[in-house]
Amino acid sequence: MTEYRSGRNKGLRYLLEVIGDDVKKLNLDLGNKIDKAIGNGAEAGLTFSLAVSLDVLRKADMQTEPMIRAYAFQRKRAVAISYARAYKDGLKLSERIWNITEGNKQVISDIVRAGIGEDAVNVAKALQTYVKSGSTRMAAEYPGMIKRMGSRIPLNLDYNALRLARTELTAAYGEGTLAGAKASPAIGKVRWVLSSSHPRPDICDTYAEGGEGHGVYSVDDCPPYPAHPNCLCTLQPEPEDTGDLIKRLKQWRAAPGSQPDIESWYQQNYRMFE
Repeated sequence: MTEYRSGRNKGLRYLLEVIGDDVKKLNLDLGNKIDKAIGNGAEAGLTFSLAVSLDVLRKADMQTEPMIRAYAFQRKRAVAISYARAYKDGLKLSERIWNITEGNKQVISDIVRAGIGEDAVNVAKALQTYVKSGSTRMAAEYPGMIKRMGSRIPLNLDYNALRLARTELTAAYGEGTLAGAKASPAIGKVRWVLSSSHPRPDICDTYAEGGEGHGVYSVDDCPPYPAHPNCLCTLQPEPEDTGDLIKRLKQWRAAPGSQPDIESWYQQNYRMFE
């Protein structure tokens, strides 16, 4: 019996080590994918503003290369801001991903320990059920393990990580949109647009009607975006009439003092990249 228990304990330790190694690999893969997705999100937020800006500059007979370099800089800045976003607990994205992953590993380990004395196949099925369907279904199919774990098992293994990833990718898109609007001679403002999947009234409804009206804000006055975890609203660039802007750009080139806003844009966002 002692040898049997010793063998079971060694098997359990080995299984927990394998789980730990797999979770670390999952964390690394997830981190790499989120790195790429945040960069793509920031770039997506910049794309429209850059396209409008380049079109306007060409039609105003101005060089586009400084604007392209300015937007490359703004993309890096938007990504950096996305990573630097702090949470109420003071943790950054990478730290929160690690903590969530460590929490997942603990839950999986608890399920394995709770399954001591049961058939290995049942333990494996319980793990699969929890990962795919959450604790509610697992409670129905494996009540003994749930009872032994008590309140230690959350409803869903991946919900917190999913919410974190979705919120941060949305934030990266928002940072790109704001950075693109600020760097552009053609934008300068954004519009807060409610998602068509907006489930119930909340602060987003106020933002979508506020600002200068109908959710239009100057870049510096835009409310924090996203407004809450899992926010599905979008920020859209709000361009000036391009025909009017092209005329104003030409007037500015002839007399810089005639268009103070364009002169300010030139000094802050164009000249340094010429």
